[in-house]
Amino acid sequence: MPADRAYVVCVAPVLRTDVRNYTHALAEVGGLRAVVGGAIYHGESSFAKVIGALDRRFGAGLYRASEARRLDVEVSPQQLISHPAPELRTRVVKKLGLGKLGAARTTDRIFGELDRFAASQLRGTDRLVIGQEDCCLRTFRAARRLGALTLYDLPIAYHTCLRQALEAEQWMFPGICTENLTEVFARDRQERKTAELAEADHTLIASNYVRSGLEGVGVQPARMTRIPYGCDPGRPYRAGSERKPVVLYVGHLSLRKGTPRLLAVWKRLGAYRTHTLLLIGKSFLRPSFLSEYAGTFEHVPHIPRSELWEHYSSAAAFVFPSACDGFGLVLNEALSCGTPVIASSNTGAPGFLTEGVEGLTYQHGNDDALAAHLDWMLSHPREVAEMGRAAYEKAQRWGWPQYRAAIRELVDRLLSGCDTRAPKTSR
Repeated sequence: MPADRAYVVCVAPVLRTDVRNYTHALAEVGGLRAVVGGAIYHGESSFAKVIGALDRRFGAGLYRASEARRLDVEVSPQQLISHPAPELRTRVVKKLGLGKLGAARTTDRIFGELDRFAASQLRGTDRLVIGQEDCCLRTFRAARRLGALTLYDLPIAYHTCLRQALEAEQWMFPGICTENLTEVFARDRQERKTAELAEADHTLIASNYVRSGLEGVGVQPARMTRIPYGCDPGRPYRAGSERKPVVLYVGHLSLRKGTPRLLAVWKRLGAYRTHTLLLIGKSFLRPSFLSEYAGTFEHVPHIPRSELWEHYSSAAAFVFPSACDGFGLVLNEALSCGTPVIASSNTGAPGFLTEGVEGLTYQHGNDDALAAHLDWMLSHPREVAEMGRAAYEKAQRWGWPQYRAAIRELVDRLLSGCDTRAPKTSR
């Protein structure tokens, strides 16, 4: 990638870990022109100073200390184009008690305004625009008018696949989830997602599960590139003999994450008599449902990220029973600490983990298989310890540096003309 040509624009409302890494990958070789985002607080920006001053003076709660993570992006402040107004306005409205929209609709409004803003920031010299799902329809259309290629960043399962999975879980566990799925699956939201995909020349995915969902709607394999998320090599390793009898889960407690099935299997096994099932994350399950499993698990709604690594390192195993997940960075976090994984087929584990080496996978919905894997891990400490060592070694081989190299290779391939604007779907 020529260092004297800046030609990539990234539309990133949320600077996830993978986004920070792929923008870093392009910036360090001179290929990034701009990251267009929402409330991006970089360095000593005037925006961060103003919001911080308001909070100190009025206790407005508009700028939270936890948002310091937004600063962790390896690009220069000059490459960050921030459009904070929609998010800031939403916070003010919420503070005043005037907000009536649900979480999904609020996100749609913020992302939609950012999309319009990002479209206005494109230049005729831009050659590639990377856009995140739900935030790039207008930007992609503007890019195509300018002759730029469009790369769709799809971090979760495609909406048709997600809906199918969650409807099955709702049938299995009716009325137990507090998440507003009617809002999540509103027709206009689904139509926007479909239109975004139609405007994409290529799609960046992280798992075979996402790939299968896209193939199901006719996207050609050549129009997708799978790059699994990176691990954090260098984390301290703790041998199996030093670990606690704990099976760890990190993430929301919800239908989407498969928590009800995990609780049912754990109780059926009676595993709580010898081991602790520790669930870390916000709950979207009704208390009346969770009360059926009282005494069989421990729940911590939130733990600071700095403390979370200790839980990964001390657990005997990590379980990720998601009904529908684009990848699940928690898998990489577990591997980075040498913690073996049990994961469903509807995650990033298949094709990334080596079955029986770093962990075990099972077909989502096959609760007997989940039970068998849990039972095996609880009763084979020596083998599980060996699996943990293999998990740790996997993390050393595939970290964020390897991810960034793969991103650069993909962008080089797209811009070299190897990817054309031939039909993107087989239908």
